[in-house]
Amino acid sequence: MRVGHGLSTANTWAQCLLVLITTDLYWNSAWQKLRSYQFRSGLYLAQWIHVFTQVRDQLPDRRQYAVPGLVRRHAGNLTGRDVRLWRAVAATAITAEIALPPALLFPQTMPYAAAAGIAMHAAFTCLKPRQLITFSGLTAGSYLAFAA
Repeated sequence: MRVGHGLSTANTWAQCLLVLITTDLYWNSAWQKLRSYQFRSGLYLAQWIHVFTQVRDQLPDRRQYAVPGLVRRHAGNLTGRDVRLWRAVAATAITAEIALPPALLFPQTMPYAAAAGIAMHAAFTCLKPRQLITFSGLTAGSYLAFAA
């Protein structure tokens, strides 16, 4: 190892900071979800989809939401089955947020982790596009820092 004194085109510090910020965002989000019984139980997501299904025609910007009709029809009620389904979705989201940053660090798992992250953010954006489109785009774009 030696310290070089020449100019470099590598942007190592920026890449390291972007990786740390992305990891911090995912792990803090997972921590908040883990602490929320309502989210972990699936009740939050079940209630959100149920209410959205009931009032979507009354929303001023209803065309911006992209919740598929299949989801609204088959998981848009508050039955025990729906809540169990959303509990599994909540557990999957928490697990993905914990596992994604380490998986992005290894070249063997990076393409799969990036695809999973992009799919996860696409699903998030279907729920709340106005609030999440910029965040999801920037987060998915930060995956390039892991690859560099």
